[in-house]
Amino acid sequence: LGTCNRGRNDQGDEMKPELVAFDVAGTTLNDDGVVIHAFKVAFEATQPELWPTKGHEWTQYALDTMGQSKIHVFTELLGDAEKAHQANVAFEQAYVMHIAEVGISPIPGSNETFAFLKSAGIKIALTTGFSRSTLDFLIDHVGWRDVIDITVTPEEAGRGRPHPDMLNFAATQLGIGDTREIIVIGDTASDIQAGLAFGANRVIGVLSGAHTRAVLEFAGATSVINSVADLPSLI
Repeated sequence: LGTCNRGRNDQGDEMKPELVAFDVAGTTLNDDGVVIHAFKVAFEATQPELWPTKGHEWTQYALDTMGQSKIHVFTELLGDAEKAHQANVAFEQAYVMHIAEVGISPIPGSNETFAFLKSAGIKIALTTGFSRSTLDFLIDHVGWRDVIDITVTPEEAGRGRPHPDMLNFAATQLGIGDTREIIVIGDTASDIQAGLAFGANRVIGVLSGAHTRAVLEFAGATSVINSVADLPSLI
């Protein structure tokens, strides 16, 4: 279990955060390869001529950029806004269809960590690279509508990760002015980069999703833990 020596007051004591901002897929919800599956379905459906030769390259890019806005990833790969929009629609449809068929479950410990934060008076935010409709579908599917204080998507905040816009949006909406009083936690380098750009003192990586400890530490994570189940031990 990693530890951090930031996020302390002037006396060197750990500060209780006002807010913990979580990523979704791979951090609080099991991914099990569904995101990459949906990427492949989207590319095969919208780019059938290029997929056979570009498939490996595109899949690797999707893995490397996990955590970023999906529409941004498609735009970077396809270089055309309309093609990116079509691919993103196909991606969202494939993702939701798969979840509707097989279900999705919280990462073990997510519900308990949320309950711990609630009991401590700490607010909870979810930030994501998904669209609003997909995020709402996921939240309703696992029954978190009344658990989460705020949820944010790239389209609402302005830009997705690695930019800090979603974190800025959540903090503003909840009236939190000190970025040091917010913990950011996620499973990808983009999550870490967004948290650091936002100015959070504690930016925590989890090993339950896309990226390895080495990738998360290289991105600048102040701590790396196995999963969100370990978060209460850091607060």
